[in-house]
Amino acid sequence: MEKKQLVEIKKRTLSLKLRKFRLRKHLSQEELAKMIGASVFSISRWERRKHYPPNSTIKLMKLLRIL
Repeated sequence: MEKKQLVEIKKRTLSLKLRKFRLRKHLSQEELAKMIGASVFSISRWERRKHYPPNSTIKLMKLLRIL
């Protein structure tokens, strides 16, 4: 599998988990952004698979059991 394909799979997986967590907890993108110290724009881009968060944010989301 190519690196580009792996990145797309990671983006899709993160997107689905993030959105599922947010909706299950009845959080807006803004509320989730405040929880993890990110911008609403970043949350939106992650959920739409346009960008992937930095490793430090991934670790924080895992600690908070978001992912």
